[in-house]
Amino acid sequence: MAWFSWRAEPAAQAIRQYQQTAGPATDTLAQHCRFLVLDVETTGLDAAKHHIVSLGWVEIMQGELALETARHFLVKPPVSVGQSAIYHGLHDHQLQQALELGEVLNIFLQQAAGAVLVAHHARLEQQFLQTACQRVFGNSPRFRLLDTMQIEWQRLLQQNKVVKSDGLRLAQCLSRHQLPSGLFHHALEDAYSCALLLLCQIKQSRSNSTTLGDLYRLSAG
Repeated sequence: MAWFSWRAEPAAQAIRQYQQTAGPATDTLAQHCRFLVLDVETTGLDAAKHHIVSLGWVEIMQGELALETARHFLVKPPVSVGQSAIYHGLHDHQLQQALELGEVLNIFLQQAAGAVLVAHHARLEQQFLQTACQRVFGNSPRFRLLDTMQIEWQRLLQQNKVVKSDGLRLAQCLSRHQLPSGLFHHALEDAYSCALLLLCQIKQSRSNSTTLGDLYRLSAG
């Protein structure tokens, strides 16, 4: 049963639109793809037990950051955020007037239709998005995400470089590429940083010949 008595028909329509809108073919040049780079902040790491408290994204179009597409939403969780506020900086009183999860997911699904989804350590985002849709709507698309962490790992392996245990965190990846770092554990800031990292990875891989398929292969490890 869905956790929220949210509007079922708009939600079903958003899921259908997402599923029916084809993304770019794998032989599409990366510079011609529309990427939606996202980040979620949560009350923990287990999608089955924990909850999304914020979601942010920004798009890359024609090889450039489209800052006008940046969005950030606070999400009202069904329980107290507890000690997780130490990490994401959001407290219960800040989330009292936040949007319901169903409303945020509906907006996200509409915007994400036809885009290539991207995140850093993307398995976390994938699990939370799919679990959230299943909880709220009783149905979920099968999200496929590019993972900038895995792309970075493969890039370093190809260069025969040794990576320390924490060397694949977003902050360390940004530093390695001499990219600016923002406020970590803020959904929009992390999405923006991840987008910068992806652009840098594309540029350093095969320049203008990098295809979406190349990125998916690197992302799969």
